[in-house]
Amino acid sequence: MNTQIGQKLESANNLRESENYGESAKLYTECLIELLKTNDPEGLINCLSGQSLIYKIQARQNSLPVYRHLTTAFAKESFAIAEENQDLDGHVLSIAYSSYADALLMDENFAESLPIFEKSLSVSTAAVPEKGRLKAHIGIVKYVLGGKEEGIILIKEALSDIRTGDLSTYPIRVWETGALNGLAKIMAKEGNLDEAKKLANESLQIATEHNLSIRKREVEEIITKLSFGKTDFSL
Repeated sequence: MNTQIGQKLESANNLRESENYGESAKLYTECLIELLKTNDPEGLINCLSGQSLIYKIQARQNSLPVYRHLTTAFAKESFAIAEENQDLDGHVLSIAYSSYADALLMDENFAESLPIFEKSLSVSTAAVPEKGRLKAHIGIVKYVLGGKEEGIILIKEALSDIRTGDLSTYPIRVWETGALNGLAKIMAKEGNLDEAKKLANESLQIATEHNLSIRKREVEEIITKLSFGKTDFSL
């Protein structure tokens, strides 16, 4: 992947995280066209997986099925490229696998997503905190599939792993609040509302202090439901 494309993809990622989805999608599309010309599998995986996240965020905010379809379509193509290019760096392969597994998770295809998340973790060459992000997803899926105790233990381990990273950096805090939000929902479903509220408030404080607008909105929705004693969270 050449430097110019890499910089454009980084800008697209940043625009997505700042919720400037239109400009982000525009940059991803420009990159995609260029990457297809050179058939660059690493660049394509980063591009397709990044754009999939735009539509996943939109799917959470809007019930229109088109966003779910787009999330899956981009992630599935990223996954297919990884399967055809097994000589790529493990971190790149892991991105493709986790992107597709995450899309399956969004559609509640839990049993199908689990082995792909596990494959993503097994091939990853990322540092401990990023692997913790993957472990948190695996824990949630295992909880849903009936391994409740194992799932909760795994999410707590994942949270500890994530926190070994630099807590002043944006990605670490995004992964940390994601794990906290997931664990808060599970504690609520387990009937432990006090613990759920504690975890959610911790997540809210972090999201507020570090300007994590997407995570902040997610946890505010959790807190609102908890205030009414509701525990019917989707995972």
